[in-house]
Amino acid sequence: MTTYTGSCLCGSVTYKAEGEPRRVFECYCNWCQKITGGSARAYAVFDRGSVEYTGENISEFVDANTEHGFKMINRFCTKCASPIEMQVERVPDGQFVPLGTIDQRQQITVKEGLWGKEALPHVAFKKGREVRKQGGDSDLI
Repeated sequence: MTTYTGSCLCGSVTYKAEGEPRRVFECYCNWCQKITGGSARAYAVFDRGSVEYTGENISEFVDANTEHGFKMINRFCTKCASPIEMQVERVPDGQFVPLGTIDQRQQITVKEGLWGKEALPHVAFKKGREVRKQGGDSDLI
């Protein structure tokens, strides 16, 4: 079984994920843009319970009023504010781990893009990558 490790920027929160991620994607939605201050956010989604966190500096922001209509929880290191996990109400069996926090991130391939219709004008979609108009299994762009 594959094991992935990772941490926040300051190292106060670390984690170990067992098994392969079931989905790896970039999200271009307005929510991800706002929460990161960037153009997109990349995630590796693991089965719930396969990611174990250690550290005492974990906080969370619960957004129960997203424009998508479902609750999202952004967990982050209280010390350095690095995002370490997102939980999505409509995907209760998944743990969304920010790709940039995974030590082995260079070995993981982003396979798709979500919410492409909300991508900023400067975003160029990688050739061959499926980009969906919205989330889930919505139509491709």
